Amino acid sequence: MSMHRLTPWMRRISNRVNQWTVLHHGAAFPIYVIAEYPKSGGTWLGRMVADTLRVPFPRHSNLPIAMTSVIHNHWLYDPGLNERTIYLYRDGRDVMTSFYFHRMRWIAKGAAHYRKRAAIYEGLFGKGYDPADSKKHMARFIEHEFANPRDCRQNWRDHISEWFGPGDDASGRPSIAYVSYEQLREDCAGHLARICEKVSGKAPDPWIVEKAVESWSMERAHGRKPGEENRGDLVRKGVVGDWVNHFSREAAQRFDDLAGDVLVRLGYEPDRGWVDRHDL
Repeated sequence: MSMHRLTPWMRRISNRVNQWTVLHHGAAFPIYVIAEYPKSGGTWLGRMVADTLRVPFPRHSNLPIAMTSVIHNHWLYDPGLNERTIYLYRDGRDVMTSFYFHRMRWIAKGAAHYRKRAAIYEGLFGKGYDPADSKKHMARFIEHEFANPRDCRQNWRDHISEWFGPGDDASGRPSIAYVSYEQLREDCAGHLARICEKVSGKAPDPWIVEKAVESWSMERAHGRKPGEENRGDLVRKGVVGDWVNHFSREAAQRFDDLAGDVLVRLGYEPDRGWVDRHDL
């Protein structure tokens, strides 16, 4: 087996061992967990939490991690996850927008692992489709993404529903520290301090929190201000609410049919009439 094929396989095995370690021995190190549905800002948050708690943040490890650290993942909820767990969530409409451009970026690069997906999108959008025409393709993209989640074993609605547990409000599970991407964009230092205190049991030094936020800001990490778009970068735009620029009315209705209840539960919309209120 070539190293190109071996490395993804090793990472999958490492991820499974990491999850087992956290569930059975995570308190011994300790290991702090940041779980998210993909494209919700988990890498950004992981770097800030690691800097605030003064622990490593291993990335893309081919070997299991068994040391004090912050682990970022897309795991499904498990009752064994404890008070050292942070769940990050984001408006699913922005998640779908981010995913769309993420997929198109890799296809444009001709990435080998996206060749099959490129053929799928040609079937969905038509041969010779224009990837820049997000409004035209978003409805079909959303439907396909919900039916065939690739980067996570569940779609956005089901992943969030399991992590928040039974009920119809956003109170969630008492042992989990919840934070949204939107909260971090509004008051990053305040919410970073809040979740770090919950998972560590100790209020962090405000100066350390501020330095962590500054170090991983869009300006410092990517050389751009939030809102300045770069479709060739992993972080395309880094803003809240960009979905309105890429959703047609059909796409909005499709999203509401598939996950409108969770959108309301998390407070992103007051009710299911949001499609009619937006000028799409």
